[in-house]
Parts: sequence; C-alpha cells; structure tokens
Amino acid sequence: MSATHLVLLIAAPHDLGWSLVLLLMTAWCIKCALAVAKGESPQALMLMSALMGLSHIIMVLGLPGGAAHHSSGAAPEHVAHAVPMLVVGVAELLLMFFAAVLLNRSRSRTPKPQYAAN
Repeated sequence: MSATHLVLLIAAPHDLGWSLVLLLMTAWCIKCALAVAKGESPQALMLMSALMGLSHIIMVLGLPGGAAHHSSGAAPEHVAHAVPMLVVGVAELLLMFFAAVLLNRSRSRTPKPQYAAN
C-alpha cells in the first residue's frame, strides 16, 4: 500500500498540503508494515488500515456540509481522481481484514495460561 501511495503522489500531483499528508500516510504505512514483518502484533496495522481506508472514502465522498477532496475540477476530472482513491480505500479495508485474520490466528496460537489446582 505504501508503494501505491507513492505512485499516486507521482501520477496525480497534489498541492503541497495534500502531498505532505500523502507522504505522512505512506510513512505510517511503512512503519506498521515493518513492525508486523519483525513479528510484532498486526493490531496497529489493522487499525491503521481501517483509518486509511475510511479516510480515502471520506475524502472522495466529502464530509457532510463540505466538498470532496477532488471536487474542485470538472466532473470527468473528479471521476478520474475519485476512482483510484476509492480503489485504494477498498484495498486498505482488505488489508485491515487480513491483518485482523492474522491477529486472530496469532491469538489463537498463544497458549492459554494453566492455573494450578489448589
């Protein structure tokens, strides 16, 4: 997903503010993925993916009473930018799902504590 964010940053140039947000999102994605690769709990990756997926979808649809992230241009331009953002949002939610599965498997493999009978 971090590579996807970088491709979007290059392929669909943003203003400075959105570019910085995109870079921060990419750094956060890399941090969580590396932590899971090192054997840490996938819980942070799961939460990050959920927040990222919902953020992308909210940016496309817009907040109530506000404009969508790419709504300033003409309708074809908005669709051209909205579709990749929705795809990334769905991919983030899929990553969240697989992180949740991984978290569930790691918890089910953890031995349960044995209590001594008195």
